[in-house]
Order: sequence, then structure tokens, then C-alpha cells
Amino acid sequence: MLLSLGMLMLSATQIYTIFTVQIFAFLNLLPVEADISAYSFDNKTENFDDLPARFGYRLPSEGLKGFLIGARPENACVPIDPPPLRDNLSSAFIVLIKRFECNFDVKVLHAQKAGYKAAIVHNVDSDDLISMGSNDLDILKQIDIPSVFIGEEAANSLKEDYIYEKGGHVILMPDFSLPLEYYLIPFLIIVGICLILIVVFMITKFVQDRHRARRSRLRKDQLKKLPIHKYKKGDSYDVCAICLDEYEEGDKLRVLPCSHVNKFLYAYKMHTHTHTHTHLMYTV
Repeated sequence: MLLSLGMLMLSATQIYTIFTVQIFAFLNLLPVEADISAYSFDNKTENFDDLPARFGYRLPSEGLKGFLIGARPENACVPIDPPPLRDNLSSAFIVLIKRFECNFDVKVLHAQKAGYKAAIVHNVDSDDLISMGSNDLDILKQIDIPSVFIGEEAANSLKEDYIYEKGGHVILMPDFSLPLEYYLIPFLIIVGICLILIVVFMITKFVQDRHRARRSRLRKDQLKKLPIHKYKKGDSYDVCAICLDEYEEGDKLRVLPCSHVNKFLYAYKMHTHTHTHTHLMYTV
């Protein structure tokens, strides 16, 4: 029974996880995860680690290629300058934004409104990577571009060799591995539901067994109506059919209306070295 419930729990967890991932993917709500590949005009190439924001749409499977532009103003806490116009309308621009002075979601929203296809926010005086989040639901609903966070050293390298003015370009490559919580949360939900069902099942079975046991035994008032007989040597029956104990002189026996002889202990008294039994006796 427990093995079956375990298999059911595992299957339900897999189905729920796949369903959840597909829904998020369909709605383009999977978190952005990417590595940045940078290319200079002289074919120099570097890769930089980043950390995705917890908001925004996911990157396309082939990655997002674009020309890198430094934000003006750098912190993007107010509306920023749009990217330069190009004859090739298919070209995308990605903006590089400085951290601090306002929330991450505000910076990315300003980048989106200026016409950029993605935003890269960099740290200041540190190479630590931070997971960018948003607490403003109104702003969160408006953001539909991906954004990532990088360290200061990576930002300086991008500015030095790979920005648009120097003929470089970058590609944000998606990482399709899902965060742990996308598996853990559905699993914990299913485990919790299954544990609740197991507890409910066990309680229900216990109650049913108690009711069944009560129905199968005599009530106290019914037991008191049965006549009592003290065993004496020479009586027709001298052995209990259930426990095979021999009756002793003075044992109290209940006389039952059936054609079998039985013994049922309903009182037990301990003395120094003796004990007395009360039995049920079925008489012919």
C-alpha cells in the first residue's frame, strides 16, 4: 500500500513539474539564465558569467545577439537615451547599466521603454553576482525584456573591447537548466498532499476498525444478562476450547446459549501465588 502511494506520489510530482514548466514556458515567464559571449571587431572573444533576474521574459533558444551600448545616464534611474538608429532594422541593442541609486526593476523598465531588447546591470566595486528581483507588481507586469547581472570586472572588459562604438557585439546565451525551486516546490506540494491523504486514510481505517470491533462484541448490559456458573469437579466440561486451560474449582463461567463449550476471561485477579479466572461457557 505504501509502495503504491510512493509510486503515485512520484508520478504525480513528475506530471505536475512538467505541467508547471510548460505553462511558464508558454507564458514566457521562465527566469532568464544566460552566459555572455562577447566578440570584438578583430575577432577577439570572451565569455562572462552572469546571474539572471527573477523577472522578465526568457531568452530565445538561439540566444540574443545585439550591440552593447552604455546607458546614459549610467544608472538608468530616469529615462535613458534610446539606441542609435540603423538602416538594418533587425539589429538589436543591449544596454549596460550601473548598479545602485534605484531598484533593478526601474532600471530594466527604463531600458525597455528606450527601445533596448535586453539589459545588463553591473556591480560596482565588486565582482559578486546578485539575483535581481522586484517587489513592485505594477512594474513587474510591464517588463518583457530579459536582464542579467554581472560583476564590475566583466563590465570593464565589455566597455573596453566589446561596445558598439568599438565595433563589438555580444550574445546572451540561454541556459535551459531550471532553478531548484521549480522542482522542489511542486514536489513538496505533492508530498504534502500525499501525507495528508495517508493520515486521513489511517484515521478512517482506525475508526472503521473500532466500529467493527464494537459491533462484534457484547455490550455490558448484554453480558450481565448471561447466567454465571461456578465450576465444580464433575461438570460436563473441564477445559476451555480456546486457551485449553483446565477449569479450576470455583472458576466463574458464563453460560451461553449455543452448542459449544468456550472459555472467555473477563476478570483477572492477582494474589500472592494464586489467580482466579472468570470464563464463558457454552452449554449444549
